[in-house]
Amino acid sequence: MLYEIQKIKQNDGEPRRRWFIDDYFDLIVWLSEADEIEGFQLCYDKTRNQHALTWSKSTGYMHNSVDSGEDKPGKPKGIPLLVADGDFQHEEIANRFRKESKKLEQRISDLVCEKIMQYSMSTFKMNVDVLAIRQAALDYIEGEYEGDAEKMLKVLHPEVVRREFITDPKTGKDRLEQKSGMSMVKGASASSETPRERLKKDISILETFEKVASVKAASANRTDYIHMVKFDKKWMIVNVLRTLN
Repeated sequence: MLYEIQKIKQNDGEPRRRWFIDDYFDLIVWLSEADEIEGFQLCYDKTRNQHALTWSKSTGYMHNSVDSGEDKPGKPKGIPLLVADGDFQHEEIANRFRKESKKLEQRISDLVCEKIMQYSMSTFKMNVDVLAIRQAALDYIEGEYEGDAEKMLKVLHPEVVRREFITDPKTGKDRLEQKSGMSMVKGASASSETPRERLKKDISILETFEKVASVKAASANRTDYIHMVKFDKKWMIVNVLRTLN
């Protein structure tokens, strides 16, 4: 059952907040000076697969998975990050929240339940695939730049192939070089981190149709034309054509 943490620290420059917790949920509610609810963040399934639904009057909805920063062998634990994730079982979460929020102020529990159920009709819900496609492209580019093979593996399908269109500077002849996903990952692991000033990342979603997407990803010295497919609710890269800038 959700209960309130008393005397929590308030953040400078932010609306006043109240914090409620139990074993499954964390609920932070932001309040105006007039004590009206300005927004909330509901974290759920905290111990297994933590996600967060955020809503505010000014910006609407966001739904994210929570990257704890712990899954990086050989590296210190990172700061927990919110990662775009649109798969939200709103009815299941609403039903559980109703049971766990019986001791909350009714205005808070009613508003949170209402917003959970309205999520399915929100503009954000309709655009979650766009956000997930963009994030997959970013993970691919940043993973290669940063030498982070783990980040790349999250979004590369096991059968992915990258073809690189290259013009030989000596002969002027064009050729294609082909790399498997494992070759791409090994290349990222072996590379040194790219200087921050070169981390140009321009993502353009060219087209989406049901479970297929075409994306253009331009970075400092190359442009990738990426094909993605949605497997089991997750967007994966299956084909890449690279040109050098």
